[in-house]
Amino acid sequence: MVSYLELFLVFLKIGFIMFGGGYGGIGIYYRILVEEKKWISEEEFLSIIGIAESTPGPIAINAATWIGYELKGLPGSLIATFGVVLPSYIIILGIVTVLRPFMDHYIAKAFFRGVNAAVLAIILYAFLRLASSMMLKTGGFDYIVFIVFIVAFAILFGLKVNPVLVIILSAATSLVLKILFNI
Repeated sequence: MVSYLELFLVFLKIGFIMFGGGYGGIGIYYRILVEEKKWISEEEFLSIIGIAESTPGPIAINAATWIGYELKGLPGSLIATFGVVLPSYIIILGIVTVLRPFMDHYIAKAFFRGVNAAVLAIILYAFLRLASSMMLKTGGFDYIVFIVFIVAFAILFGLKVNPVLVIILSAATSLVLKILFNI
């Protein structure tokens, strides 16, 4: 059973270590909530990320809101959301008031170059974990997931179609394949 305090502290921690915005946070969410705390399963995590991405607002906040609700209802939703947002507010306030004059300094630039590299690694880690979880099921390799992924990626990258539309089209494609061909 998760306490309100533990829920707040975990999302506060996530908020403080989540550099790179929501997509950078996906790997951190996965590591802490699925692997360490085991509060949600991989399958639940994938569903939550899909919903959080396809609804308005930042993915990290949407995911925190949903996960908090799943764990502790409406109060948990508010607590998790506040926990994940508070660090960003504190950090941005600090940057604006204290660090802004130094942002063009070579040390600051070198620092953020390192942060950006780590964020890319975190995003790639989350992608590889989620991809293997989605494509490698107990029955073997899921070709439908792989094909829909490749087509969706090509549409996003090549045609620059709105991600929400790509999610809807991908879901519809999967439904049609299941209903018409039972695959």
